[in-house]
Formats: sequence, structure tokens, C-alpha cells
Amino acid sequence: PPRPAASRRRPQARRGVRLPVLLTAVGLPVLGGVADELGGPGVGVLFAVGAVGGTGAAAALCSRAGRWWVVTAAPLVVLLGAAGIEYLANRDAYQGKQLGTGALRWVVGAFPVMAATVGVALLVVAVRIALDRRRLRRAGTPAGRSRRG
Repeated sequence: PPRPAASRRRPQARRGVRLPVLLTAVGLPVLGGVADELGGPGVGVLFAVGAVGGTGAAAALCSRAGRWWVVTAAPLVVLLGAAGIEYLANRDAYQGKQLGTGALRWVVGAFPVMAATVGVALLVVAVRIALDRRRLRRAGTPAGRSRRG
């Protein structure tokens, strides 16, 4: 039997990742990595540009609640993207013990890009917060208070 209070609750807004945010956060690094592999061995500059640009765009497009996800997921997307693309492009080179060596190389090589993506995501989020506060001040809402009062 349903509880009486459950029927009076307002339906919660559907939370989830919006498709444009997901496509920019994951799609741009993958496209950059594939382009790097087609141009020569290993992921490089195009992957880094795609990852940093995709993370920045995702941080700009995401909802307020999604900001945390973009910032924390950026290093994981970079690492999985770089490792996955490199492994799929050179599967024969990463058999047996070489897989462990390759994995270590992927982590070390992807670290600067991971740091850059987190930095860009934090910068974009900080700019969005500052712009939101400025907009609230212009609307007459005192800083630090919600619109509800």
C-alpha cells in the first residue's frame, strides 16, 4: 500500500547528463585522439586540444549541478580516452607484460592533459559563478541570499 505522504510529493526534476555536454566532454577528446593516431603513432597535440576544449565547453554547457561532474570526470575521460585509443590502434604492441608498461606510460603521458582539463574546468566554473552573482546583483537580489529569501 502506498504511503499517503508519497502521493503529495512533487515530482523531482529529471537529473542526468545532457547530450551536448556528454558529446563535447567525451567526443572532442576522442576525435582529437583518432586524428592523432591517423597522423602518426600515439595521441598528442590534437588529443590534448580536444580534451581541454571539450572539457571547457562541457563546463560552459552543463547545469549548475553538473559542474561537479565535469570537473571530477575530466581526468578520467582523458586517461580512458588516451589509453583506449592507443591500445585499440596498437593492440599487437600491448600483449602480456607490455600491457603493464604501456599502461604506466599512458598514465604518465596523460597526466599533463588531465591537469590542464581540470584547470580549465575550474576556471570556466569560477567564471560562470562570478557571472551568476553579477546577474543576481543587477536583478536586485542581495549577494549570498537565494531568490526565495
